[in-house]
Amino acid sequence: MGVMKATEESLVRPQIQGHTGVLTLTREKTLNALNRSMYHQLVNALQMWRDDPAITEVVVRSELPRAFCAGGDIKEVRTAALEGHEDEIRDAFGTEYSMNAIIARYPKPYVAIMNGIVMGGGMGLSVHGSHRIVTETTQLAMPETAIGFFTDVGASYFLPRVTRGAGAAIADDAARRESLAVARYLGLGGVRITGADAIALGLADVFIDSADVDAFVATVITDGVDAAVQKYSKDAPESEFPARWDEIVKTYGADTLEEVVQNAGSDLDGMSPTSLARVFELLNKGSEDDDVVSCLERELRMAEDTAVGHDFMEGVRAMVVDKDKNPQWEPATAAEVDEDRIRALAEEKSELPIRV
Repeated sequence: MGVMKATEESLVRPQIQGHTGVLTLTREKTLNALNRSMYHQLVNALQMWRDDPAITEVVVRSELPRAFCAGGDIKEVRTAALEGHEDEIRDAFGTEYSMNAIIARYPKPYVAIMNGIVMGGGMGLSVHGSHRIVTETTQLAMPETAIGFFTDVGASYFLPRVTRGAGAAIADDAARRESLAVARYLGLGGVRITGADAIALGLADVFIDSADVDAFVATVITDGVDAAVQKYSKDAPESEFPARWDEIVKTYGADTLEEVVQNAGSDLDGMSPTSLARVFELLNKGSEDDDVVSCLERELRMAEDTAVGHDFMEGVRAMVVDKDKNPQWEPATAAEVDEDRIRALAEEKSELPIRV
């Protein structure tokens, strides 16, 4: 086994406090980047508490005020790919996506404290939950196209379901197409959004002050999540998204990737063209697929292919390992990407390895 071998080191602290299971991420040096060991630790605790009648709710939070979770440990995946450990890559992504599915179908309140940085895998650990709590420090993004990967962890399900304002619904096919266009804006360009934006888009539920996080969690433990929400929730600041909605739809609502890239101008400069194609196809599929597990299985098949491909290896090298920020993508333009191959790959699925 290579460097991705799961260890006994605990970077996730599980505690039972009263009738609440609390999962605290403690990997400070990497802003809680999730590695293979952490996926297994999280899944084990979530499964155990799901089946324990004494546990009435689960809280997931970070020990760090600066970040909830900065994403997955992409250096670890790249090293495994370079060493030919494809079984470890499948285990890592399969366990992570199974975790996402477990959260999405969790039968008890799942309270995610999305304070600070919430990116990539951090969104998968939070957005699928029943109670998604954001603050004035929250910064969310799915920045994978900049490293030669794609928006995963169920983003092909939750991004095409963004809404024009808090409490808004996707009522018909026209509204669904608009939500898909905004999903492309978020996923293709790795756009950063605030906690207020997340509430407007339907990616979060409750806004509180970051200074109240500890007190909020304490109230969840003593009195339940509804009491905590009632005591600490505030009106979120105004988001720019409802006002910009039509402009974004006009730019990102075209039928083909080539048109979208042309319309987006400099928004997508520097992103892997192959990754843009992967995201485009997965979002199209996810917009029409109302089963989150099905979307995750499609993403798992795409991850198995992407993680051993040139652009992921090169993107992580350029952005994380050597940090020269000058990735050499192959091919270099969206027009040169073999979209037929990626479209065919998006028709395939790999079964999640863990019962959800």
